[in-house]
Amino acid sequence: MKMIKGVLLGALLVAPGMGFGEELTNVTWKSSVSLGATYKSGNTDKTLYTMNFKADRFAQENDWLNSLYGEYGKTEGDQTEGQLRGQSDYRHKFGGRNFFGGVFGEAYHDAIKDINARIKIGPNVGYYWIQKEMMKFDTSVGINGVYERTAEGEDDFAEWRVAGNYLWHISETANYYLNVEYSANVEDSNDGNGLLVTGLKSKINSKFSMFIELRDEYDNQPSPSTDHNDVTILAGLTYDIM
Repeated sequence: MKMIKGVLLGALLVAPGMGFGEELTNVTWKSSVSLGATYKSGNTDKTLYTMNFKADRFAQENDWLNSLYGEYGKTEGDQTEGQLRGQSDYRHKFGGRNFFGGVFGEAYHDAIKDINARIKIGPNVGYYWIQKEMMKFDTSVGINGVYERTAEGEDDFAEWRVAGNYLWHISETANYYLNVEYSANVEDSNDGNGLLVTGLKSKINSKFSMFIELRDEYDNQPSPSTDHNDVTILAGLTYDIM
């Protein structure tokens, strides 16, 4: 408990001193909302609806990446998908602006896995290996304080987290992305989970794009009613707000 409180306090103390409010020029905001839907009938009736909202801020000194992903699905009339995941990653660049340090936070709910709420926050450090207009690649490591409420009760613990992000603007109308992360309890390395998101997006016009995406959520200690890997393939439309 003392370690978790220290992590949370450190994250909150670091954030205000990073100069976010001082940047008034050379700031770029990018936001979009993506919607997907699938339906299958015949031997199995299955529906799946997804939504992914992103709002990112890029500047010379600080980046701020935010996302909110949700899904809802039924199979043969029974709910088989029900998830909501919000993430926020604030980064302050230093050391020639290739290194960054900041705060990562996440709020997560999964009705199928009986995770009523999982909230995490903590400091992290990382490095931009590639930071070009057509290609970006970064990795980061950090430690989070975690509060979790499940069907079995409440728990709080500390976890370590590693993550990587890759973006390739293949052309003016198409890009490829890959985001991976893995985290585990610092006192029990077998208690871990990961997320992989990869996909292609192609512009239809200045505002709309088509996308196809693969999401793989991994749980090293799944509940008896679920598998280690939960793989979803999505297709839909993205609207660029700005």
